[in-house]
Amino acid sequence: MRIFGIDAVSSELLVKCGIRNTGDLAIADTNVLKQLIDVTLTNDSINYERTVLLSDLETWKAAAAGIHNVFVCDDSDLPLVLLFSADPIGILETPVKKTLSSAALLLQDNAKKNLILQEARFAGEFGKALEYVPPVLPQATESGFFFGLSELMTEIARGVAQAQHELDKSSLAMQNFIDADESLSNYGLSATWFAMPETSFSLKVDYTAVKEETSKGDLKPIKTLRVAPVNATYQNYFTSTSNIESAMNFKIVPVPPPVSFTEPVLVPDLQDLSLEEAQKSIRDSGLIVGLLELLPGMPDNGKASQVIAQSKDPGTEVRVNEVISVAYYKKEV
Repeated sequence: MRIFGIDAVSSELLVKCGIRNTGDLAIADTNVLKQLIDVTLTNDSINYERTVLLSDLETWKAAAAGIHNVFVCDDSDLPLVLLFSADPIGILETPVKKTLSSAALLLQDNAKKNLILQEARFAGEFGKALEYVPPVLPQATESGFFFGLSELMTEIARGVAQAQHELDKSSLAMQNFIDADESLSNYGLSATWFAMPETSFSLKVDYTAVKEETSKGDLKPIKTLRVAPVNATYQNYFTSTSNIESAMNFKIVPVPPPVSFTEPVLVPDLQDLSLEEAQKSIRDSGLIVGLLELLPGMPDNGKASQVIAQSKDPGTEVRVNEVISVAYYKKEV
């Protein structure tokens, strides 16, 4: 993702298609890579907003040639020969080799099933024109390597909140069951309530700071921090050592809601106010103006309009953001 234009999803696509580092990208056959990406998008059910064009790959390849490669592959991580061969079609016709990645095997399997690939000549003349059939992208999505830091923490917090919600629902259902059974309620039984007073997390992550464009490409690129949790999926694609991993520790604890959302609010008396005065009084009380119903009649308060009824009686205790509707007269012009 040091290359401008390569975001988190396209970076993952390149990895899945056998691009191990910028050095590989700098010498890869972009026509072959385009086919691998199309097959991977289809078979791995990745819903990607943008399309990775052949021109994108050529631009990225040129940029990669000018970037120092900081990742060195180990001896067991063999290159995907399909990406660097002068005869990729010949490779597809040979028996499966251990050096082929899963994406290449998918491409090979589809080739055996007479899948028509993009019209192109791979690395020169091979005497066969092929028609391109665009893949139909499914709507399902899959988890990836890279996440925004806020996205990752939000998803974890949402999971904790959902777990607490399920515990509360279970206890509430049990209490309702007890209350509905006279023999149980007479014993003074009550449901047991469970709570998570504090939830701590410690994650091992790799991270990078990148610049990303919007999908429309019409806004200024933004800088963002991307993290990759070090899990089995991540380690299956990358050889990672502990000295380049970072620890991310945080806690999720319950806090009382803001007082303004829990203290009762008294409904103001809107009778005989003008419509404008009533709306201001409602908003000043922390309430929401609801339906405004104009009734036939003339105001007798000496104003252009007169409130004659309200949906909740004056002095009623309600919560913040309660909706208050009014009915009013309006002087004819």
